[in-house]
Amino acid sequence: MLVALILGTLSSQSAFAADITIWYSHQSSRFVEGLVQRFEQETGIQVSLVQFKPSKIKAELLLGAQYGGVPDLALVPSDFLGLYQQMRLEPVLEQWLSTDLSEDALKTAKVDDAYWGVPVIQGNHLMLFYNKKFVEEPVASWQELIKTSQQYRDNNLMPIGWNYTDMYFFMPFLFAFNGQPLDGDMITLDTPEMVEALDYYQQLSVQQVVDKTCNYNCSQQRLIKGEEAYAINGDWAYQDLKDEMGDDLGVALLPTLNSKPMYSMKSTFVFTLPGKLTKNSERENRIAAFLTFVQREDNQQWVYQNYHLLPVHQALFQQVVSQAKGDELVLLQQLQFAKPMSSETNMAIVWAAMEKGYQRFRNGLSAKESAQYMQKVANKQSKRLR
Repeated sequence: MLVALILGTLSSQSAFAADITIWYSHQSSRFVEGLVQRFEQETGIQVSLVQFKPSKIKAELLLGAQYGGVPDLALVPSDFLGLYQQMRLEPVLEQWLSTDLSEDALKTAKVDDAYWGVPVIQGNHLMLFYNKKFVEEPVASWQELIKTSQQYRDNNLMPIGWNYTDMYFFMPFLFAFNGQPLDGDMITLDTPEMVEALDYYQQLSVQQVVDKTCNYNCSQQRLIKGEEAYAINGDWAYQDLKDEMGDDLGVALLPTLNSKPMYSMKSTFVFTLPGKLTKNSERENRIAAFLTFVQREDNQQWVYQNYHLLPVHQALFQQVVSQAKGDELVLLQQLQFAKPMSSETNMAIVWAAMEKGYQRFRNGLSAKESAQYMQKVANKQSKRLR
């Protein structure tokens, strides 16, 4: 069953009574809360916000679609849109999409010749952060980091941290070994490149370069508290880290691996419509007002100025690029290296299959057997959906 495959069975959460109810999973809750507060002050429309962990919201939306209890809007990564049928999303009316949106952003919202979301920010890519108290010049390669890792451990520092068991963080390693999870419409997980990437990834843990038990919050807090030298995190974390660390925060490109650049994935965050729409209803008018508001240039600019989340407004994004300096330049340079994440259904299957296979790998299955298991799970789920 797709719900169980992707994230497991979770209890459904009821929406709060309000003019509009929104579910979201973005790590920067201040960005979402601030945007909603601006909307409420301007329109008088009251919004109820419900935050989920990124690992939970997909299952909640799938369960809500199946058993009832969904919000008016949900802010989710664009790769969720491949499950528009399972989530029973309403298509977005084209007149609700601003003509100022960039073409690349619009592409992420379109699946099977219809739009299933309204893009609001772009990027969502991984970067290298470091603490300047311990790092004078950031490493350019994994080889350098491995060589210097012992000196950090001798000073009671973890060399680097990230959300180790999250496959989004594993993906740059797969790319560095020339692996591709998708080849057109074909899912390609059982490959020699996947085997090499899994073995290398595991060795980083064995060599104590990274703590495999440290999750997202653990790694972020260690960097802030001065307990690790480097961290891999998303562009979404930049402002929170900057607020906590000030001038001690450093930003760099992901290290090269075997002289090859590491490519993160990139996507947009979109507002989807999980609930049924009634034409010309007051509820629909409120939803339309909110979607128009978040795409407006002044609000897109406010989000970037306050949280450094990249706008989907084309002219504003070009302005950001032309005026970028310091950390902003690094953020944009890493974005150039990033690979667009597909919004098609197969991408959702890839994430679920990789997660299942990696769990087997951690439990002792070989890298080759784990890659085969990933492919088996993906093929089985793909047949079910067809």
